[in-house]
Amino acid sequence: MSESTGPNRRKRIRAVLEILAAHSEGVANTKDADGIFQLAVELVPLSPAESMTNPSNQLRGYSSLSFDSIGLVVAGWMTKTDGIWRITPEGVKALDLYPGADELFGQMAKLSAAQTAARKANRAEQLRTVLVSRNPAEDVFRTTTALFVQRGLRDGTSVFDPDRDVWTVEAISEIRQRFIDAPDTGEGTFLEKVRQQFAEASDDARLLMAELVTWQVLPSVDRAIGFGKKRERISAVLQTLDEPVAIPEQVLSGLKNGVVMPGQAMNSNTFQAMVVVISVVEAYLQATLEAQQEVLQDPWAWKSFVFGVKGHNFPTQRNALLYMVHPETFTDSFSDEDKGLIRNAFIRHDADSTGDIDRDLFSIGLRLQQESGKHVDFYDEEHKPLWKKGSNPRPTGSGAGDDEPPAEPLPAPGEERTPFPRADDALRGRVFIDQVWLQDSLDLLESKRQLILFGPPGTGKTFVAMALAEHIARDEAELVQFHPSYAYEDFFQGYRPVTVNGTLSYELKDGPLRRIVDKANKAKHRNFVLVIDEINRGNLAKIFGELYFLLEYRHRKINLQYSAEPFELPDNLFIIGTMNTSDRSIALMDAAMRRRFAFRELHPAHKPVSGVLSAWLEAHQHNKLGQEPAALLNQLNKKIKDPAFSVGPSYLMPKRGELTHEVLDRIWSSEILPLLEEHHYGEGKEVLKQYRIDTLRAERSAMKNSVPTDTIGESTAPAEAE
Repeated sequence: MSESTGPNRRKRIRAVLEILAAHSEGVANTKDADGIFQLAVELVPLSPAESMTNPSNQLRGYSSLSFDSIGLVVAGWMTKTDGIWRITPEGVKALDLYPGADELFGQMAKLSAAQTAARKANRAEQLRTVLVSRNPAEDVFRTTTALFVQRGLRDGTSVFDPDRDVWTVEAISEIRQRFIDAPDTGEGTFLEKVRQQFAEASDDARLLMAELVTWQVLPSVDRAIGFGKKRERISAVLQTLDEPVAIPEQVLSGLKNGVVMPGQAMNSNTFQAMVVVISVVEAYLQATLEAQQEVLQDPWAWKSFVFGVKGHNFPTQRNALLYMVHPETFTDSFSDEDKGLIRNAFIRHDADSTGDIDRDLFSIGLRLQQESGKHVDFYDEEHKPLWKKGSNPRPTGSGAGDDEPPAEPLPAPGEERTPFPRADDALRGRVFIDQVWLQDSLDLLESKRQLILFGPPGTGKTFVAMALAEHIARDEAELVQFHPSYAYEDFFQGYRPVTVNGTLSYELKDGPLRRIVDKANKAKHRNFVLVIDEINRGNLAKIFGELYFLLEYRHRKINLQYSAEPFELPDNLFIIGTMNTSDRSIALMDAAMRRRFAFRELHPAHKPVSGVLSAWLEAHQHNKLGQEPAALLNQLNKKIKDPAFSVGPSYLMPKRGELTHEVLDRIWSSEILPLLEEHHYGEGKEVLKQYRIDTLRAERSAMKNSVPTDTIGESTAPAEAE
């Protein structure tokens, strides 16, 4: 069992106020000898558990104090200004009124809660700023889910037994090893398998697993998962504990007051749903303290975090996690399909769209709340018929109506998609880009499913796109290039002229997208990647047609232009596009297309591209040019005033690996200068003289000769072989 840190935390909060009372000028928010953290732990030393470091390499005791100090500020007992903590007159009075550490801490918690409630008491302000609760059942749900956020995510303590620290990296890692990494694929129910998987687990891992199971079923109404079933599922894990722990009354009340009909996928595939919950909590616990605070305070940072965690997409469960942590910002609709229909029905103009469906729904919700003077329920009898014809409103106090469609289908046993391979040394060595950036790109593509690499010419966009595609899909990566005359019939499907026995006729021919979709549907466990080179050169609305919709709603079937059969894009198909910034095409893309793709920039002045040429030259030292090409390219780009027209390093990275002085001069005169000449068309030849390689070399030589010898070692320019 983990060591309780609760008593120390309460004592340390009192110690903080005592220290500040003795220092009327305030104490610095630092960890040095005179800082508040060090002074506090001198009075209340760190326990062995608190002396352990978290993933951000900070002592857990310091992290806890940082979180707890927020309560002092909210209670009005302390201020934090310009890095200085100062006690308030109310804080001085509190020291006298509440002499015990437990009594003081308890009063702080009460005042914090009262202050929070007071801020929300103004109904008009609430309707203007947050999505308000629609009924008492949702009030209970919000109070209950807040326990998981405050105790679990913020404090790291057990929701069921607050004196135990179980929301830890160690406990969640053990859960991953026993539940995700070693799944039980044999016969038996979910409950039977969980009991067996956790039979030899630590009590901390068992208790945390029980709380995660509780959190996952918490939003579901009784018609989806009855109270008895919920309790049975939780008890199956609790019964494995060596020291019994009871479900708190507040949590039991929340389990009785579900608010959402989550859809069949969340109900029927408990394993996949729990994998998503565990993976998100694990990523959170492994994040830095700053990142944790950001996602708990900023709903949009939380959304980016949740959908950035790799693994099965399962949007209904991820949408549920958005609502469970920030119900004041995200709606209780977990279905992507429903979200799209609601937005389209209630948004006033296309210009009102932010490009983010949840931001749009938040704005719509606030507008409707202010217009009506009350909460908004998109599933009630007033609103649901407006966005879903022929539907039944949900009963008062429950979740979505009975006619709500099931959420996205999950793969059948044996058809689970293979996760992306991790970025490795082979991939890094192929593109000369660090593994962190490559792994981030892989994670982003796996989560979003569509990614665009954009930047100036020569930054390796196509090369990197193909490298990523082949790393993911091996032989199942394909490339197509868009151009102004490219059409839907070329890309997906259309009639083409053919000659049969001397007679001209027309046959329906599949394009590259249709062909790769058919292949992906036949091998659900494999990944397929389509690279669209120069995606901005085509008329995207003309090329994609009705397929636009499917980029955002992968599990919705539509009718095609040339076929009556329902069609959908499979989950195991991923799209990488490349785009030049020199023609301003990103700004010209409509919002509908922009929101369907994630974007990553490749620019010569920024990582990862800024180090590519130097790394390539280091790997090709037989050329004996040292770092001169990298220095010249850097100098050239500093002269180019518009960053969108910078020159990328790939011009100076010949495929055969041979880069002599002669080859360098030839590339400069035949490839780089003509590119810049086009950029400066009509400005006269004199403009181009500044870009000539002999001009740049002369400037570098003059600059080196003017640098004092005792400062040469301080130069930030790449070292150059003499």
